[in-house]
Amino acid sequence: MVLFFFVLLPEFIRKVAPFGKYDKWPDVKKLLDIAFGRVPQFQYNAQAALALAMIFTYLALKAESDSLASWLMYVLSLVMFAYLGYLFSDDLFDTFGNSIISLFSFFVLYSLISGIINFVMVETDWTIIWKNRRMLLVGPYFVHPITGTEIWRLWPPFYLIMIILGSAYGSLGEDKSRFLIPYAIFSTVCTMFLVYEADYYSTKADAMVSNRGYDPMKSLILLFGGLVSGCISFLFVHSRYRDAEEYKIKYFQNLLVSFTVFSFIVTIMILDPPGDDGVKPSAWGGLVLNLIFAISAIVVGFGIGVSLAFGRRSNLPVFYLPSIAIIELIRSGPLVAWLFFAQILLPDMVNPVWEADIASRVIIVLSLFFGCYLAEVLRGGLQAIPHGQYEAATALGLSPLQTKLQIELPQAVRTTLPAIVSLIIGMLKDTSLVYFFGIYDAFRVAKDLPAQWDFIGQHEQALLFVGMIFWILSFYLSKISRRIEKNLGLAHEGGGEAT
Repeated sequence: MVLFFFVLLPEFIRKVAPFGKYDKWPDVKKLLDIAFGRVPQFQYNAQAALALAMIFTYLALKAESDSLASWLMYVLSLVMFAYLGYLFSDDLFDTFGNSIISLFSFFVLYSLISGIINFVMVETDWTIIWKNRRMLLVGPYFVHPITGTEIWRLWPPFYLIMIILGSAYGSLGEDKSRFLIPYAIFSTVCTMFLVYEADYYSTKADAMVSNRGYDPMKSLILLFGGLVSGCISFLFVHSRYRDAEEYKIKYFQNLLVSFTVFSFIVTIMILDPPGDDGVKPSAWGGLVLNLIFAISAIVVGFGIGVSLAFGRRSNLPVFYLPSIAIIELIRSGPLVAWLFFAQILLPDMVNPVWEADIASRVIIVLSLFFGCYLAEVLRGGLQAIPHGQYEAATALGLSPLQTKLQIELPQAVRTTLPAIVSLIIGMLKDTSLVYFFGIYDAFRVAKDLPAQWDFIGQHEQALLFVGMIFWILSFYLSKISRRIEKNLGLAHEGGGEAT
């Protein structure tokens, strides 16, 4: 109706009777201006309108069908979407063709959003997720009645992560609200995810049972301590380095990177210390295992990638020939093939020296795979460095090693940062391939949950939940990348912005 009366009809009138009495018939742009022209503008108009549109859509779907409340919420949601169109009307409805495309796009967008909200918040029963929330995060070993006491080994790494994140954001010198508001939302979500409880009917027990099944008080205290540690570290670092000189901030950030690598080593030692104590890597599981695989591959693979990138550009055959051979060999096969290699052949190659379990072998393969692709990305950045940079480094008396680490590498990373972040996001998602080898990562746990008696056949909920977690992590990494690009000045340069 809107398409006919306010797009096709005005265009027809302008062509048939351009100077007639109907030539002032309003089009979509005029209609939106009449409806919303007097609404006051503020900074977050678009975000607020989208949020209200989603809330009204949810309320319309939640209310009884064909009721007055349902129709009212439905109309309000359409009004909010119309207001979104008004905010960008100069670009969306400036021509006849753009008006048709924009209206069709709004229809598709509204149908998609309403369908997602209806599936996620109205129709779907997420009891399988609430009942198995701990297993999805940490795997079956840490929630088993006998071995579940070992879950304490995951809390020190959580504290270290919170302190590192708080310190990293505090060193940026940005306004406190840019961190504290999202951090408060994150803390609220974590708390609700931990303590939420509701009863459901269990066919196995033939009674109403809780979907939590554990006492959250101890975990809640530990969670609160970790969240407070992150907040305190942010406030302390922010107050100390907010007005500090740039070289002091860079020095602190370099120390923080070193501390992050050290913390990762400490995490591995806490989980599996030397000796018979601890939890063997083969017993790790859940989303924690995916994160361990991803972080290990990124940390170790970055060192491999830098070495291979410089080795490939070397003039000495002893360096560039092995580098080319390793890069081309690893890149010639898909990752899943190399994971099969880690599962079947690698034990026979390393067992005389090292009895590597499956988790360690997977980390080796992921690190090599990530490092080889990173080497090619960095090589492109190294080739883009002007020759005058090398001459300036030589004039300053820098050694070849200093030139590579202090002149070439920072510029190469700065130039190729978007591609590097894409590799990191891809590696995070590629860790789900270990599912094929019986490792209890998040996807393997999600695949096995529908075998439980109370949740037979409920495959979609668990898989969608894990997929949503991976999307959130990928989106977060993408946001960090854009922020780093902005701080490096890439947002105002054609190369970085185009990339």
